[in-house]
Amino acid sequence: MRRSWRTPTGPSGRSSANPCAARAMRRAVAADRFSRLRAMARRSHDPGRAVNRIAGRPFTCRIDSAQGTMPGLEHGDVAGGRMFRTDLSRANSLVQLAGRARRVTPWYIAPFVAVLVFGGLAQFTDLFGYKPPKDMPGATLWGGLVQFLAPHAARPVVVWLKGISDRTYTMWIGPFFMLIGFGIAWLLLYLWVRLVEWRPFHTIGLGLHRAGVSLLIGVLLALFMTSAVMVGLMIGGQLQPRIAAPGTTGAVAMAGITFMLVAFTVQASSEEALYRGFLMSVMSYRAGLAAGIGVSTLLFALAHSRNHGFDALAGFNLVLFALFAALLSLRTGSIWAACAWHTVWNWSIANLWGLAISGHPPDGGSIMAWDSKGLNLWTGGDWGPEGGLAATIVLAIGTLALFFWRGLGEPVAKGVHA
Repeated sequence: MRRSWRTPTGPSGRSSANPCAARAMRRAVAADRFSRLRAMARRSHDPGRAVNRIAGRPFTCRIDSAQGTMPGLEHGDVAGGRMFRTDLSRANSLVQLAGRARRVTPWYIAPFVAVLVFGGLAQFTDLFGYKPPKDMPGATLWGGLVQFLAPHAARPVVVWLKGISDRTYTMWIGPFFMLIGFGIAWLLLYLWVRLVEWRPFHTIGLGLHRAGVSLLIGVLLALFMTSAVMVGLMIGGQLQPRIAAPGTTGAVAMAGITFMLVAFTVQASSEEALYRGFLMSVMSYRAGLAAGIGVSTLLFALAHSRNHGFDALAGFNLVLFALFAALLSLRTGSIWAACAWHTVWNWSIANLWGLAISGHPPDGGSIMAWDSKGLNLWTGGDWGPEGGLAATIVLAIGTLALFFWRGLGEPVAKGVHA
């Protein structure tokens, strides 16, 4: 009888004799598994991920389809994790987090998810045959739907606040619906990531690695950039102090100012989570970094295009704003810095300087009170300072600086495949 080099196995499946032959067999099986995975990755529409079912269990492996290697083992991975990369490539740590999903959202579906989830498309509530009345402002699509579906619940709140005083209504009604609308947007995004994609929610860029440093960077950048815009307008004679209504500025308005900081935190961070944390990372993972940045930037600009006071320059600045937020997220490897920067940018313009923000008058009061008196080309007119040339210059310089900044990640050696 012909003898086989394979050795008999026990009940556990382990070889009971000839350990050298058993090791050779395991190496052969592993090599065959990897070759099949590499072939699947090259044929797949999702080349970064290949799944092979062996022995009834899914075996998942990250594969570089161009090099046919398992990236990370030769690039400094520790304990099975990828090195922290903030270079502008598909190997960026924020982009690679999308691969943690069991079912990564297809590139042609991700934009529709963003449109449906993001409350900032509130301007399109007329698609449902409904436009929020002027005395019931809906900050988001979902805030408008809340008003539409439950008018009897929302109307008493409006009447009650107006009954106290018009000033109370103006200071609190906007933040009230902002929290409702963008809070629901957060919930919908969470449900999609957890129940549809099956991945941890922190993989949209909310991991704790260097979160504190990223938050500090975002806050300082926002304060510096908005101050640069305002100081530039003052030097050019485009701003002048205004006399504010009693109780809307200074220490007496701190309750409303603080509440607006909370509201802007929910609003701005939900936009960053959706556009940069979800849409940009998924699109970049599926179709490349240029597609991820481009699609997320375009949809972000369109989402704000029907705000009051929108014009061509405001639209261009929205594109610069989105590009800056995208590069800031990629260069820090998370969305913490972008969330902080977006939040403080909105809050400082509206509640620190007392000017309009994206076509919305400041709610909740302000620490200072200024008014634009110069050319709309510089001041942004009804859109606010972020729609003028002063903001264009600051955002353009900031975007270029981020493009050339190496970021918070580990340096990548030249010649390493991205």
